[in-house]
Amino acid sequence: MSNPRLEDHLVGLELQLVELVENKQRAVVQGRTADAEDLERQIAGLQLELAAAAEQISEEESDPVPRPLLFAPKAVRSAA
Repeated sequence: MSNPRLEDHLVGLELQLVELVENKQRAVVQGRTADAEDLERQIAGLQLELAAAAEQISEEESDPVPRPLLFAPKAVRSAA
């Protein structure tokens, strides 16, 4: 990945997603159905945002980037 800001954004989204999933599981265990449903909607929205960011990175990486061609000529020995 070449865009540090986008990389940081992805990490932030992943951390938020982990936290929301844990909160949803806790809500389910505690019988807080309405909270669990709200958290599920938030999770779905975050997953869409994460997918969009991943697609953006994929597009950036698929762009042809000119790279220098590196080669070393073979050493030529003189017959002398």
